[in-house]
Amino acid sequence: MKRTELKHHLVQAINAEFGLKQPAFELAVAADAKFGDFACNAALVLAKLVGKPPREVATVLVPRFEALAEVERAEVAGPGFINLWMTQSYWQDQLAAVTPDYARSDQGKGRKVQVEFISANPTGPTTIGNARGGFIGDVLSRVLDWAGYDVTREYYFNNAGTQMGKLLESAKMEAGLLPETEDRQYRGAYIKELAAEFKHELATQDDDSLKQLLAGAILKRYIEPAVKAMGIEFDVWFNEKDLITDGRFAETLKRLDEKGLVFERDGATWLKTGELGDERGERVIIKSNGDPTYMAPDIAYHVDVFGRRGFDWAIKVLGPDHVAQFPSVYAAVHALFPDKQFTMADYQWLRVMRDGREVKVSKRLGQFITVVDLIKQVGLPVARFLTLMRSADSHMDFDLDLAAEQSAKNPYYYVMYAYARAHSIVAKAAERGLTAAKQPGELTDTERALVRAMTRLPEMIEDMAADYGIHRLTFYGLELAKLWTEFYDAQRIIDLPPAEAAARLYTVQRFIIFMDVYWSLLGIEPQQRMDHE
Repeated sequence: MKRTELKHHLVQAINAEFGLKQPAFELAVAADAKFGDFACNAALVLAKLVGKPPREVATVLVPRFEALAEVERAEVAGPGFINLWMTQSYWQDQLAAVTPDYARSDQGKGRKVQVEFISANPTGPTTIGNARGGFIGDVLSRVLDWAGYDVTREYYFNNAGTQMGKLLESAKMEAGLLPETEDRQYRGAYIKELAAEFKHELATQDDDSLKQLLAGAILKRYIEPAVKAMGIEFDVWFNEKDLITDGRFAETLKRLDEKGLVFERDGATWLKTGELGDERGERVIIKSNGDPTYMAPDIAYHVDVFGRRGFDWAIKVLGPDHVAQFPSVYAAVHALFPDKQFTMADYQWLRVMRDGREVKVSKRLGQFITVVDLIKQVGLPVARFLTLMRSADSHMDFDLDLAAEQSAKNPYYYVMYAYARAHSIVAKAAERGLTAAKQPGELTDTERALVRAMTRLPEMIEDMAADYGIHRLTFYGLELAKLWTEFYDAQRIIDLPPAEAAARLYTVQRFIIFMDVYWSLLGIEPQQRMDHE
């Protein structure tokens, strides 16, 4: 039974007493077990509706709630809260419900969702700046899939913008084919490598061909290996250039024009974004020299997403350098597809720290930290876990010293140790001929606390699918590991009498199954054994 189902039973009890069919109230997991399993604010909400003091309403509801089969006892607390203690059988059923598909739901009902992330211009290696967005996008996709959505992970390959021209210019400067300037955009070892390898082509081919040559080389040599190192598998790599060459870009301009949303001025094409709710009344989408601004192909891209490909929902995982651009693109896309869901999951940059100081990078000198460098230093599991330990909309520091710490001081290892220890207990029990019971036994206090925390996952997944707050998973893991340790420390399971040991082993096995689901959501391969355990 999910908490939503329990809440429905409470609604029925309230209706039986007051005749209110859909009262809005909260049912929260109690912060401290001594105050029960759940805290309900129904009496505080109902007080105004029924014209009675909250505590009086709560007193009337207590026997109604206690009459429910799942509730062992209920008590009035504070100004009118009702604390609920659930029965042993309730928690035993919750534990037995843990399966490899635990917390899967049909919340999404198969709706087609596109999650587009990373999507950096193909002008250089994938840097640490892209790592956060990459891990956020991948884990969000996993959560949405678990919630029943039909998810497509997509990399939008921006190879038609002005940055491609700057990349070509930088490569020609490096090859000695153009004079060096102070405002040169791209530098570093990779530019030297490309300039040396393609010096002949840089001197003989036309600019458009060269832009695609360099973009393709960067994609194959730097971007795709970085994505693979991050443990991400994109379903679609979308080529922005194709939008222009195959006519979809022109078709989008035509659709906007038919709605009266574009006009010509000073040789440029403008979009009437003010009529679409944007703060700026108008924006250029094609410059006077014929080059499109960032907005134009982006709008055409989403016409393809919602029109030709029929997605119901598109989520853009965007860094701080693209957040300001989203409202304008959203306004135009929404005007063409008002019934579609088009949202942004934004994130802030992270700083890399060592010895308490920021690891300095210099774009001007071509000095940066790549995703591959980071993963080589700390490992993919640690990089994923620690990168997700802050809310996406807050700045964060990635501490290389903490990441290298292979002990319980490192949050990743602290959680993984709990999982590995559970496997160790099962293995040692087997050596002694002990086997798990076929069903839950009487739960101890520490077991009950652990199971209570585990049952929060279904609602957590529903919440994360709605608000993208996937950082909750890492803190949730720390909480689970702490409760597991308290359960483990409370008794030496394999030293118990066989019947008691069997009951505890049942919980251990269910915890392992649960954590397999947890690690899958994070995209981390769990370790059944750890050398430093």
